[in-house]
Amino acid sequence: MSEGEAKAKSEKCEDDSSSEPKVKGASLALGGLRDVALGAGLLSLFAAADSWAAITEGRLAQGLSVVDGLLVGAALGALCHEWGHFWGARISGSKTPLLPFSAFPQIFNLDLVKCEGSHFMGMSLGGNIGHWLLLVVLFLGLPLATSGQVALLSGSFGFCVFASSVEFPVILKAWTGASPLEALSVIPPNFVRRNGAWGLGAAVAAFLII
Repeated sequence: MSEGEAKAKSEKCEDDSSSEPKVKGASLALGGLRDVALGAGLLSLFAAADSWAAITEGRLAQGLSVVDGLLVGAALGALCHEWGHFWGARISGSKTPLLPFSAFPQIFNLDLVKCEGSHFMGMSLGGNIGHWLLLVVLFLGLPLATSGQVALLSGSFGFCVFASSVEFPVILKAWTGASPLEALSVIPPNFVRRNGAWGLGAAVAAFLII
């Protein structure tokens, strides 16, 4: 093959590779802004329902405020959980390539095959710190003067029970020296239904007790 042909073939390969679609991750600032806006919007919807219930004292308004509280509390817990995973992985020194917005609610990708055990542990602990920290903030910040506010706290608690009951066995397995993939293997296939039922039961119990 002549030098000219080799150069032409090389240029063609470069053109072909440049034409391949490239996946672009979302920026950290935009991802944070998106989730802050989402959290603020959810809290605003809850506040509107809670205020309506307090003003009218109607059954429909009361029921809506409770349902909103449970759902918003769980949703905020999920957001804090994902950001906890991200910051836990980053603080532990892991590479945290951001995912595109279409991957919501996941924020980043962690290579479970190549990452170190400390990175996986940091990510796992960070997620749990995130949702439990939210629960503490809500408990200290809410007056708990209405059934809707109690439901908001209960929904957050229910998510904490759901997520931690899934991930604590993983953390314990990783703590013994298991690889990330081995640690994740302890999660049962039906974890959404099983652990979701535990979380729902915890939310209902907290609402009735508080």
